[in-house]
Amino acid sequence: MSRWPVTAIFVLLTVATGTRAIGVWQDALADPALRIWAEAGYASLRTAVVVAFSLFVFTRGPSRRPARDPVAFAACAAAIGAIVLLEGPPAGAPTSLVLAGDLLALVACVWLLSAVVVLGRCFGVLPEARGLVTRGPYRVVRHPVYLGELAACAGLVLAAPTAWNLLVAAVFVGAQAVRMRLEENELGVQFPEYARYAAETPRLFPRLAAKRSGGPLPGEHP
Repeated sequence: MSRWPVTAIFVLLTVATGTRAIGVWQDALADPALRIWAEAGYASLRTAVVVAFSLFVFTRGPSRRPARDPVAFAACAAAIGAIVLLEGPPAGAPTSLVLAGDLLALVACVWLLSAVVVLGRCFGVLPEARGLVTRGPYRVVRHPVYLGELAACAGLVLAAPTAWNLLVAAVFVGAQAVRMRLEENELGVQFPEYARYAAETPRLFPRLAAKRSGGPLPGEHP
């Protein structure tokens, strides 16, 4: 898919989330209470994720085979929509819980952005192969970007543990699982060496120690 319509979608999402964040920050400046500032941080983190992805989508390289599977489009739309549809912390949520969720989301965003920087122009929203990256965070898990996204979502839900957010998070997790599977299938088709990489690198949760046989994978240095 062309970068222009996808980027336009992310720009619209950025405007929507940014508008919410501005409103929360106005409240924080008017009433500098810890709780209000925590909510402002929450809104800013959610906006930062959308802004970052808008930039990454615009600068990504061409794919080897553009995605055509409607399931891929549906999973992508569900994942993006879920982040936008997350509600802010309710009035009854403890400030300590909001801060803890903000902290988890912040750490997840740092990990997420570091993974995307390593991915570079191979980044994509749809499951399209642009290159096989196995260095940096990709030495630890096969899907560090998805790990960061899931952890960031977990932090946002921890800060605002409403029934609606739990439902949205469930949709988000399901959509990400579909995207991971489709991406792995595409990488396996485009890169024969991916099978070895997948066999030696955990999908999502890092192992304390992982053994690798043979020489370095493509993108690594001996």
